Amino acid sequence: MNHQQDYEDVLRARFTKWLDIVIYRAKLKYLRKAEIKLETVSFEELPESSQPVYEDRMRLNDSKSDFDFEEERLADAFAKLPIRRQKILTMLFVEEKKPEEIAKELNCSAQHVYDQRYQALKKLRIELSKEGGEK
Repeated sequence: MNHQQDYEDVLRARFTKWLDIVIYRAKLKYLRKAEIKLETVSFEELPESSQPVYEDRMRLNDSKSDFDFEEERLADAFAKLPIRRQKILTMLFVEEKKPEEIAKELNCSAQHVYDQRYQALKKLRIELSKEGGEK
């Protein structure tokens, strides 16, 4: 056997393996730098206009509110609130939970619960006064 040939084959194999590793690592490094990072925004910082609202509640017979409203105007105004605020009001007034309990359950601060309650009640007042004036 030719020992020189065997030695060159071993060197070629080592070099090939080394080159594969270098190229693989360079590719990973490039992809990490080029990776597009999505900016995350907490739910508390979202503007109210981008929060989901479910207004077609009256059209669908299957989806009703967690509790019945005595006044249809109040039900309509409540349906216009963002889902998160509806949930907070339901937990506060129907389930009679404390803001601290709600904050723990929704993974937010108690102050956020107080703020959302204030904003929701303010919006309900505005909606009810608008509707009351129109009819």
